[in-house]
Amino acid sequence: MPDLNNDKMKKVAPVSTKFLTGFELVKNGSIAAFAFATVCVTALGIFLSVTTSNVVFEPLLVPSLFVEQGYTPEITTTRILDEIARINELSTSTKDKKNIGVKQPGDQLANLQAVHGVDLRMVQSVVQDLLGVKKEKIAGEITFQAEEERVTYQIRIRSLPKNTLLVDFKTSSNLPEVIKEIALKLIEKMDPAVAASYYRWSKDIDSSLRLVDEALRNNDSYDDNYALVGRAQIYIARKKFELAQQDLDQIFKTNPKFVPAMNTQAYLLNEQKQYEKAMEFALRAKSYWPERWQPYANIGDAADGLGKKDEAEAAYRTAISYNPTWPSVYDELAIFFIQRGKRDFAEHVYHKGLVKFPTNTELLLHYGQFLLIAGRQEQALNYLVKAYTTSPDNIEIWVEILKTAKATKDPVLLEVRGKAEAHLKSNVAGADQTFTEQLNRALGVQ
Repeated sequence: MPDLNNDKMKKVAPVSTKFLTGFELVKNGSIAAFAFATVCVTALGIFLSVTTSNVVFEPLLVPSLFVEQGYTPEITTTRILDEIARINELSTSTKDKKNIGVKQPGDQLANLQAVHGVDLRMVQSVVQDLLGVKKEKIAGEITFQAEEERVTYQIRIRSLPKNTLLVDFKTSSNLPEVIKEIALKLIEKMDPAVAASYYRWSKDIDSSLRLVDEALRNNDSYDDNYALVGRAQIYIARKKFELAQQDLDQIFKTNPKFVPAMNTQAYLLNEQKQYEKAMEFALRAKSYWPERWQPYANIGDAADGLGKKDEAEAAYRTAISYNPTWPSVYDELAIFFIQRGKRDFAEHVYHKGLVKFPTNTELLLHYGQFLLIAGRQEQALNYLVKAYTTSPDNIEIWVEILKTAKATKDPVLLEVRGKAEAHLKSNVAGADQTFTEQLNRALGVQ
């Protein structure tokens, strides 16, 4: 019997040994994996600490008025970074993304980081301290002064460790607008070429030209060509073709393959009705940027000018498929398809434009007018009211609303009617007879 038990134990023992051995392997493997991951994070932190130029944006000190409305230091800073990212994306649509390794407009803004928790950035920070690497930080405070019913905010933001003042201004705007103003002021200081592009996008041409001059005047040459392209496009819009060509020639002397300049040259030649030459530049730009909307829009314009409507339509459809970053493009292409009798696709273009730019006044107004012509009054009024919300002093919108709305109890209609009547009684009305006549007709005045 003892021998039998010993035999059984001998048979059982290897199973337990195998189980324990497997458990030890799993445990040791987990420890090894954890250790490996720790080493990797540390190594990555060391690598990033000496190879990246991320700028840490520390939470701004904010007054109690901010906190009471839910804008804690962390939330305020995050909202500012979100707004910077939005503006940066809109303003760098002509950036040559294939030009890897070369500093371009928007790169410094993209490196802004908020401080949240520890993890990798904590390791990076510790390593930078150990190696004596200078860390660039942005920090600042928002204070306020209350006078009667008006609150004025003072915003000061600095770059450390040099303690360079980046932002120093006062504003009485509401908090969401304060956030936007801070973001734009920071962009003006950190990347004037991006700020110039954004101002041009938002039709503040004087501010755009001011920031172009700043970009060309500072010590950074990486953004000069982008600034010159932006200024050339302003000159083209103002029909100052010779000045635009001078800026483009200056670019081509140093970089004949600068694709944004090729696109702008095609735009200039289209405006000058030199459609054959415009097509050449547009096709050359397309060879570098086959998946960007800009070359196709210029190809479409050139083909349209040459009377090749089908070729123009094909190019415009491709441009729309690549989601243009300028709202005016959707407007212009929708008009082209309306003229071609393709109203369904024109409406598709308006829809795409309004998804990307839901508060753009021109798109809302023109889509409302499009719906009016189609006999869809209720839908039209909806978009016209949205247009009025974004631009309440636009007389053209007043006219359309007054012509469309039938219910006199509609609060928006009553508000617009009151504005229109006050405008007609003012001295300003006589300055523009066209709108005066349109308002009179819309109000039913004989």
